[in-house]
Amino acid sequence: MALPSVVRNNEYDPFAKFYNRHWGEDYRAEVLPIVDRLLLSRIEPGASVLDVCCGTGQFTELVRCHGYEMAGVDASEEMIRYARENTPDAALFVADVRDFALPRRFDAAYSVFESLNHVPDIAGLKRGFQRVRRHLKSGAPFLFDLNREDAFILYWNTTDAIVEEDSVCVMRSEYDDDTRVGTCSITGFEREGNAWSRIDFTVRQTCHESDAVEDALRDAKFREVTLFDAADAGMKGAAGYARTFYLALA
Repeated sequence: MALPSVVRNNEYDPFAKFYNRHWGEDYRAEVLPIVDRLLLSRIEPGASVLDVCCGTGQFTELVRCHGYEMAGVDASEEMIRYARENTPDAALFVADVRDFALPRRFDAAYSVFESLNHVPDIAGLKRGFQRVRRHLKSGAPFLFDLNREDAFILYWNTTDAIVEEDSVCVMRSEYDDDTRVGTCSITGFEREGNAWSRIDFTVRQTCHESDAVEDALRDAKFREVTLFDAADAGMKGAAGYARTFYLALA
């Protein structure tokens, strides 16, 4: 029986312009060797790879430039709009990880930058794993990372800002250890000529229990699930703190 459709998570639509401009350079440099060693080393050059929750596509393009045929899905229509500029040779689709269907299967898939922490519950995560699984060839690897609770406690109880001559982004984060939900309230300002415009929005992440994540992977028919601590895998500094990489085979 077909599962009911889900409401596409569009929280990142208003964030896309700021995200495309400011986020990810350090992380992309740190995560590429891990993706290369744990995932890409298992497939042939030129193989097809699915970027799950591809965001604005800069990392998709980085992997493509290493010789792979790329496709990507993301729930944010605005993020995909930027991704089509950043990686024009990749096949990109607007779709929630919990409810997407593409007309092919892939040799590998990954989801990085703790994108799956944006799935609000384990039921949704299991559904996302099922969708990814049905898009993979038998034996294909799937790699993704999630923030652990220590990362939420440290990084999601802060106020931070990025200030430039024509752009300001203020972020106020709070982690609720009862609900295990981190909420980031964002206020953005952009200057056009002599006028400034303001936008306010919120993005959220959920801290998923590791055992529940592993169970959801196995329920989705993944096998040989292996966990790697990001710092132990070579990710340095803040990006590697309390982050787990999960590797599973279809």
